[in-house]
Formats: sequence, structure tokens, C-alpha cells
Amino acid sequence: MKNKTWSVTSISTLFIIAAIIVVVNLIGLRLFARADLTEQSIYTLSDASKNVVGNLEDRLTVKAYFTKDLPAPYNANSRYVRDLLEDYRAYSGGDFYYEFVDPADEEQLEKEAQQYRVQPAQVNVMERDALQVKKVYMGLVLIYGDKHETIPLIQSVSNLEYEFTTTIKRLVAEKLPKVGFLGNFSTPDLGQDLRTLTTSLAKYYQVVPVNTHSGSSLIAEDIDALVIVQPEEKLDDWTKYCVDQFVMRGGKVAWLVNKIKADASTAQATLNQIDVDDWTRRYGFSIANNIVMDANGAMINIQRQQGFFMISNMVRYAAFPEIANFNKNNPITKNLSSATMFFPSSIDTMNPPEGSLQFEPLFWTSDLSLVQSGTFDISPDAKRAREDFNAGPKPLAYAIQGKFPSYFKGKPVPAPFDSSASAAALNMLTESVDTRMIVFGDGNFVQGQYMQGGGPNLVLILNAIDWLSQDTDLLAIRSRDAAIRPLDPNISDSTKQNVKLANIVGPPILVLLVGLYRWRKRTNRRKEAGL
Repeated sequence: MKNKTWSVTSISTLFIIAAIIVVVNLIGLRLFARADLTEQSIYTLSDASKNVVGNLEDRLTVKAYFTKDLPAPYNANSRYVRDLLEDYRAYSGGDFYYEFVDPADEEQLEKEAQQYRVQPAQVNVMERDALQVKKVYMGLVLIYGDKHETIPLIQSVSNLEYEFTTTIKRLVAEKLPKVGFLGNFSTPDLGQDLRTLTTSLAKYYQVVPVNTHSGSSLIAEDIDALVIVQPEEKLDDWTKYCVDQFVMRGGKVAWLVNKIKADASTAQATLNQIDVDDWTRRYGFSIANNIVMDANGAMINIQRQQGFFMISNMVRYAAFPEIANFNKNNPITKNLSSATMFFPSSIDTMNPPEGSLQFEPLFWTSDLSLVQSGTFDISPDAKRAREDFNAGPKPLAYAIQGKFPSYFKGKPVPAPFDSSASAAALNMLTESVDTRMIVFGDGNFVQGQYMQGGGPNLVLILNAIDWLSQDTDLLAIRSRDAAIRPLDPNISDSTKQNVKLANIVGPPILVLLVGLYRWRKRTNRRKEAGL
């Protein structure tokens, strides 16, 4: 066998390569660049963030309280936060400053951090071959004039830009816009059923209840958007008049209404008698008295009695359509890839004889839809053939813009619901200025268990309210981290088996082929060398 020796040239080349690697790493500590290959550029500062920070009228200071030498994976978060703040500074025009401090360095810094409500977190780290609990700081505070906002703990950076930009907008705003929720009529409770939604809205809006059953005043003019969620009782004429005149003044309305009240646990479904069809047709739409089902329904857990045992099974439930078809031209749904509706009703649109309206569907069911009306079978155990889902795609939400005609044109002003209130002299408006409405054929998806703590459904409704209030800067940032990539539920059983088999057998075969190739190549080389 021939002996291999290292030449002076080889050793010199090795040292040169090592020196280049060291120099590149040293430069990388000072200079940073990255290529954002994500589908929605989630690691690139958005135009909305650039505009917000570029229009600062006073100095904004960010103090980042981060422990030095954070353990993995939090050390990567620290670097991301530093890069993000540097991007904001670069686009601020000189009014954005930031600094990183470690509260562990000085007792005074630790007190300062805690005064700003930046509290230490406990993380598990491996040190000296033992699992230890370490106290770390990973929060920051934004200071603008005499106001400040705190992000007390940054454990994930997945949607940090959105949170950071909205915090800046809240700091610099003179007052927050108002969003009102219509009360009475057995609508969901703001503090219970709608807690997830109202808590999220409260970061950007003043959330207020709207009561049309007390006094004779119309809906306050300082309310920017009115949300009507799932009434289950008949709406009186005075309430309709209050909403109508709110629209005529340019107010924006979000309608979230199921026409069928349904419960999967009891498999019962009944029509909601709310008497709104004639009224809403005047605004160009009506919500049908039906339930739209989809073969691409969400998976739910049901329990079945088998002997003495209760067995849990996951089944696909057609009454909970999983939405994958979105209007990519509307800012509300442009970057959404998934949502789930719950016992939704379809929406019909029509141009009223007066007014001037534009209609834009926001999302649809799949081609495999089924519409139930009159009688309803919503049992999760119901057996349906694929051929039954032949209704085609059904739109479940619309955005409507333009000038709306008044429902009460040519009619007398109704008496206030509150009989003890004296009717005020009111000048009826009969046509609106340019304004907006959004209609969802589902009021469940923003409530309680259906909201499921947030996710794409929360992004959808927050985007809708932003669009109504014409504050569309943040829609793109919020939506671009909401993508969920579900597997195709229509894959055949044979395809599933083939994919499983390929995953099991494929990697070992690939390794064997690579090993065989390398062995043959080495054998041939030895033969050529005469060994």
C-alpha cells in the first residue's frame, strides 16, 4: 500500500481555508444578512411596519431586557429580536432607538425591568451534565413620550413583528377607535362567549356594548364599527332603525349570523326566528335558512358505547366545513389558507333598486358541498355517500361596499323599544354615504369552544374588523403567520397505503443503493491501482 504524505502546499491550503472560515465568522458577528425564502416573507419587515415607524413624530425608545448567553433555543430568539429592532431603526428616519441590557448585571436594572412589568422566566438548561432551572429575562418595553407599553415575555418570535407594530400604533394613537357589539336578543356574552375575540380587539380598539333597548338615543356617532353576532330572538323595529341610521351616517357593520341553531352533541337543529330577511335584502343580501355541509369537514371526537366501555373515535364532520378556498384579491383573506365554519348558512346577494353596491365573496366551501334546508340531519354518525355532496362551492362570507338605501324610506320612524322614553325628533336619512359591510353566514366561529383559543378564525375576524374600520395596515402582517397546511382529506386509501409503504421501505433502500454505489466505486478504484 502506498504511503500518503502531507505536502507543504496541502498544509498551507488547509490553513488558508481555516483562516477564511474564521474571518467570515468574525465578519458575520458584525454584519448580518439573510435571504427570506418563506412563502409570505415572514422574516422581512413589512411595508406596514416601515410606514408606522417612518411616521413617528417623537422619539421612541425600546429597552430590551435580555439575559446574556441565553440557552438554546432562546438564544436564537434574542438574535432575531436584535435584528428586528435594527430593521425598525433603519426605517425610522432617526426617531427609533433601542438598547439591550441584562438585568442581572445591576440590581437597579432588575428593579427597573420589574417596574415595567418585565418579569423573569424559569427555563430548563443542561449545565455540567445536569438539568438545572435558570432565571432569565426575555422582555422589552417601548417608551414614547410619557407613555409606555410592555411585551413582558418573548418565548416565540413567530408573530413578533405584528405584536410590535400594533404596540407602536397603540402608543402613538391619540385615541383608540371604538367597536360596538349589539346586545340583547340572546346574543353571546362579551365577557364569556366572546372573551377571546374581545380580549384581542381590546389591544387595538375600545370595545363597548350597544344597547338599543334603553332610552331613545341612536347608536353613538363615535362608534366606528358595529358587530352583530348570532341573535337568537326577533329583532324589534326600533333596533333595526338604530342600525339602519347608523349605516346611513357611514357606520360599518359586521353581520355574523347562523340562521339555524344547531348542537352536535344532541344532533338537534332548529330555525332561528330573528325576522331580518326583508331588512337585510334592502342592503343587498340575505342569509339562507339552511346548513351548508362539506365533505371536507373538520375532524371531531365522538364517543360510542361498546359493551361496558365508551370508545372515542375521530370522525370527519361535514357540518363543520374546513375552508381552503379564499379570495386572494381582498386584504381580509389575501394571506389566509385555512379557517373552519360551524353549521354555516349560505348567503344570497341581490342589487336593491336604489343605492349602488359592490359585492365580493370572501371564501367558499369546496366543490363537495351539501345543503340542508327544511329538515336537518346533523348527526356525526350520519352515513353519506360522496355523490350526495353535489351542490358545488357555496360562498359563506361577503364584503359589500357602496351607498346603501334605507330600509325605512317612506316609512314612519318606529317608537323606541323603551316605552318610558320619550321619542326624540329625528331626521331620517334615506341613503348612506360610501360605507362597508361584511356578512358571515356563521356566528359560531367567534365564540367560546369554536374559537379554540384563536388561530386562523381569530385572524379572519380581526382582519374583517380592521377592514371595516379602514385600518388595513396590519392585515398583511397578521395574516402571513396564520397559514396551516392540512393534508388533502380526499386522498384515496390506496394512495395512503402506497405513501406509508414508500416511507417505510424507501429510506432503507436508498441507503443500500448509496452504499452499493460507494462500494463498487471503491472496488474499481482499487483494481485500477493494482491493489
